[in-house]
Amino acid sequence: MRQYINKIVCALFSILCSMNIFAQQDLMVSQQIFSRININPAGSGNQEGVDAFLLGRLQWAGVDNAPVTALMNVSYYNESLRSSFGLTTNYDNIGIGNSMTNVQAVYSYHVDLNEKMILSMGLSAGINVGVFDPGQNIIRDDEPDMTTYVEDKTSEVSPDMNFGLELTTKRFTFGLSSAHLLKTEPTTFKKGRHFYAYGRCLIPLSEMFDLAPMVSYIHQNKSNEMEIGAMLFISKKFWGGVTWKPDMNYFGDMSLMNVALGIDLGKFRAGYAYTFNVGEYNNLPSNTHELLLSVHF
Repeated sequence: MRQYINKIVCALFSILCSMNIFAQQDLMVSQQIFSRININPAGSGNQEGVDAFLLGRLQWAGVDNAPVTALMNVSYYNESLRSSFGLTTNYDNIGIGNSMTNVQAVYSYHVDLNEKMILSMGLSAGINVGVFDPGQNIIRDDEPDMTTYVEDKTSEVSPDMNFGLELTTKRFTFGLSSAHLLKTEPTTFKKGRHFYAYGRCLIPLSEMFDLAPMVSYIHQNKSNEMEIGAMLFISKKFWGGVTWKPDMNYFGDMSLMNVALGIDLGKFRAGYAYTFNVGEYNNLPSNTHELLLSVHF
């Protein structure tokens, strides 16, 4: 019996640590600078044409039933309408037999405040599908009494909506948004309301090098997190960056560090990021991989 108690204690500790770092539930991808309409419908560019963005993320590689995330953003900007249309969909496997799929249609309208500044206002709406499948859990014959264990697969479909603003100049971008407006707190099948604030700038260092510092803040329920980092672009074709993601409730004790590399070939872009844990009390597995591919038509 003691071994089962130890297993349960270890599992609960891991879950609590995960909740402290990832309690916001939304996708925490490190290369969000390139495509943001899943967290802010106003975050579509004003370059005419179609942009498609694909991202896959494997968290804690090597651990059984590790969380897996997939994201696809597609947006189209029409200069004559001053409008952007898009679709965002993501799948988040957040635990054994527990997953969420979110699909939303996106619209944003762009206003020229002056010759150098654009204000974008965006709204997205769609559905969120939460699924819990206990059949994914394997119960051994020698496990303790499991007569109360839920056996039936359950799911719930609910409406979802995001709203946001983004202010853009040639060098600066500032964004504010609120995601999952229809639900205040998270449940097994729904994501709680999120608030995002972010900013970044592009600093030309020379003809070859450009530096892009960035910062973002995410609040959900009692969770407060920041992202602080910078990317260095080389000849506008290659980039490398570092991002620090502290948990503001346990500042310095539990945080993530991310290193990213990528290449931009004009119409095509590819990138890779590796995330590891830092902090005195952060004992979660430290090998998370992220791959992005994007194309502009």
